Amino acid sequence: MRNTLILLLSLTVTSLFAQSKKFIIEELNLPDPAQTIPNSNYNKIKLQDIRTDPEDYGIVMKGVSDRKAKVKFNPSFEEQLNKMFDKGIDKTSANDQELLVQLRSLNYKEVTIDMVQYGYFNLRALIFGGKENQYQLLKKIDTTMVLFKMDVTKKLEEQSLDYLHKTVFETVSAAPIDNRTYTQEDISNYDKIAKSQLPLYTQSKLKDGVYMNYRSFSAQVPDKPIDEILVNLGMITKVTYIDDKGKKRNAKTDSYAVINQGKAYIMYEGELYPMRKDSEDFYFISKIYDRPTGERQLISGTTGAMIGGPIGGVIGVLIASGKSKKYECQLDYFNGKYEIVREIKPQKQKEVYHLKEE
Repeated sequence: MRNTLILLLSLTVTSLFAQSKKFIIEELNLPDPAQTIPNSNYNKIKLQDIRTDPEDYGIVMKGVSDRKAKVKFNPSFEEQLNKMFDKGIDKTSANDQELLVQLRSLNYKEVTIDMVQYGYFNLRALIFGGKENQYQLLKKIDTTMVLFKMDVTKKLEEQSLDYLHKTVFETVSAAPIDNRTYTQEDISNYDKIAKSQLPLYTQSKLKDGVYMNYRSFSAQVPDKPIDEILVNLGMITKVTYIDDKGKKRNAKTDSYAVINQGKAYIMYEGELYPMRKDSEDFYFISKIYDRPTGERQLISGTTGAMIGGPIGGVIGVLIASGKSKKYECQLDYFNGKYEIVREIKPQKQKEVYHLKEE
């Protein structure tokens, strides 16, 4: 009898421990509009979710024990978006057109480092307006909200949901970004269309010079000519340019990219790394630091997987420390930041045996 009780107690403790390690659910709800908007250009809204996993909205931390909670919209995000829009628009005065929201990223992430909680919310989307398969681009959204405090979850959720609400209703009166008309098929292939309009992706030879930002780099309009450059073993060891006051400046400290003899080098943490281009995108290999706890740190404008979760648009809020590893990164044409593609693991050296001749 005593052994049976011990066994039951052991199974109960094990079960409780296993349950405590499971994710709980954090349900979010879009806020109801405080007022209705008259004379809207649009009377309905449609969602096109092109994220890899439409059910994944990231993770937040709940309670004093920082238990992981999966973020979920219930009812679905699409249902809530439609409901919020219908409540916020005066349908009697609205034009018979629709907003089409192409959702590319909607993700939450929280981590605790040195007793401080860091909360991240990333939203990337394109919003088109029109009807009968004829749309115009109204808004490009690429926003990362970063908060940090002892308990960040509630504030992160409030501000992010308010931002979603504000973004949608600002667009009902927005003018098109350009004069181009998009079909549904064009919208589904937007990346290819956008790249085809950037000289960086279309020119057969890149223009030498120093580029201070992604705008000039993508347009292939150098900000300054190269004054002096030294290259050793494929890496730029020294590069200078002359500023507007006639002073020699170090391009390794204040440039975005350098092109030398048609080859592009991208600035990352004080180094200019050589880039390679495949048929559609640019890549480079760089060092990214791991904290002693094993949490990966993204630094200096990197996007992509952030400490195990897909967070885009993050701008170096964490200090790098610990051991560095090599990663292949991809240039994000959308904003000029970088996304991690894969880790470059060191190759194991093969043992070679030599037979001694007698």
